[in-house]
This record gives sequence, structure tokens and C-alpha cells, in this order.
Amino acid sequence: MKSWDKMYRTAELINLSHTLSDGDVSYPGDPPTLIREWATLEKDHFRLKQISFGSHSSTHMDSPSHLIQEGRSLDSYSPSAFFHEAFVLDCRGLLSIGEKEVGVVPSAVTAVLFLTGWQEHWNQERYLEDPPLLTKGATSLLLERGVRMFGFDSPSCDELSSESLPIHHLIFSYDGLILENLCNLDRIAGKIVSLVALPMLLSESDGAPARVIASSTL
Repeated sequence: MKSWDKMYRTAELINLSHTLSDGDVSYPGDPPTLIREWATLEKDHFRLKQISFGSHSSTHMDSPSHLIQEGRSLDSYSPSAFFHEAFVLDCRGLLSIGEKEVGVVPSAVTAVLFLTGWQEHWNQERYLEDPPLLTKGATSLLLERGVRMFGFDSPSCDELSSESLPIHHLIFSYDGLILENLCNLDRIAGKIVSLVALPMLLSESDGAPARVIASSTL
């Protein structure tokens, strides 16, 4: 394995996470994101913020515990589950993402990031409309090939009106993980990248905001 300093010299590191900000758009029914000044330099001689948000706020990771009674929580996963070789599939302009579209995903990767272009609508009403979505057939094909992390630049991999959430359930049935609300995928479209997706370490977490970084060879 390359040393970290050598990796930094030979790769471009790209942030794939939105900044967690006061008033961010929330998934319908989720808690709002609130960030308030608790202490200031002028009054208290130090700065401190009070932060309140849901476990699925901003760029975040879903675990099986999100939907399944006995599903695993994020804190039960080994750190190795958050490091992957990922392919960034350009899905902009598609109506849906089927088996034909995912057929181009290289066989060696264990994560796929889906670039739908939905980042353009971040924190707008349009963002809470359905982007191009994975079909069950495409999801099954990737899972059978060993993909265990699915990332989206949109609020969900299922229709927002869905209560059954079939794609979530299918991924979770393979002990897979889901990233939602990614950004900057356009910078690495069509590439294989080294992916680091580190969720906050929360007890019994059904999901958590995550810092997601891609390493792309220069």
C-alpha cells in the first residue's frame, strides 16, 4: 500500500460532501439543520456553536438499521467498510439507470457513484423531485458483482413518495451502504477513484453525516 504522503503527492483529493449549514434543505419530515452561536469571542472569549440536525442530514450514509428491525448500525461496521475503489457513472440526461447503463461499470470496483446532475438543485425545491433512479435489475446486477457502496448526488435512491423503498431494502439485504447528497461528481465522471467515506461515529446509528473524499490520479 502507498504511504499517505506519496498518495497526496500523486493524486488530486476531491471533496464530495456538502458543507453542513444552517437551514439546509431536509428530506421531507426530517429534522431541520440548525446551527447557532453559543459563545462568542466578544462575550465569552471563545467561539462555540450549538448544532442540531437529523442523522440523515446533508451528505450522509444510510445503514441497514435505517429500515430493517435487526439491521446493522453504522458503528458496528469495521473501518474497512468505508474505503473503496469506486467508479463514477455519468447518468446525466437519463430517465432511469438500468442494466445496460451499469454494464459499463468495471468489474474490479466495490463502490459506484451515480452522477445525475442533481447537485445543481441543492437547497432548492427542485432538489426534492425525483432524479434518474436505479432499477431493481441494475441494482441486483451490481450487488451480484460485489458492489457494496452506492452513492448518489440526490436525496434518495428511491422515489421520494415511496414508502416501501425497494432499492434501499435491496442494497441493505446484501449488507451494503448508501451515500446520499454527494457533490462534485462531475469532476471525476467516468473515472475509477479511491473513495474514503467516513460517517460520524454515533452509537446505534441508522445513518450519519459523512465526510467523503475521492482520490483521483493526476
